[in-house]
Amino acid sequence: MKPNILALVAIAGLSACQPAAPPVVEAPAGPLEEPARAEDGAEATGWDVSVSPILTLAFGGDGLSIGCEEAKGIMRISFAPAWEKEGPFDKAVVHFGDKSFPVTIDAAAVKEDVDRYRPAYLLPANAETVTAVMMASNARLVVTNQDGEQERGGAPSDTGAFDMFATTCAQINGLR
Repeated sequence: MKPNILALVAIAGLSACQPAAPPVVEAPAGPLEEPARAEDGAEATGWDVSVSPILTLAFGGDGLSIGCEEAKGIMRISFAPAWEKEGPFDKAVVHFGDKSFPVTIDAAAVKEDVDRYRPAYLLPANAETVTAVMMASNARLVVTNQDGEQERGGAPSDTGAFDMFATTCAQINGLR
């Protein structure tokens, strides 16, 4: 019994020498705010590439998007027009960096009368256009109608979104 008592005294003495537990930090009084995320319903404000349902390069802050379907050889450009200047739009030009390309309305996408006011535009996905996208850091679409001109575009991006989109678009359309 004496050895057990000595062991208990030694353990008690050693535990008294241990450092104290760190103090508990209390949380601030109010709820913590988390940064807004796109899946929370917050609108994205930069260029982003997605692959579902098709390869798309989109600028969430202005509603401009460029899609590239596999083996179709085209890029489909759409945007959200300003409410005060709805279409139909007679002329449209897309700009990638210092390169400009006229685009045509996708007649197959006009199924209802309202579709004429928010058209989708087509641009061939060829070596020249895909290279222009790859070298760009921004895109803008300029549309014109009898009421004037509207422009949609984003902020220049150095995230590699344009290069990623163009490289993938070229690959899925047999350009590389």
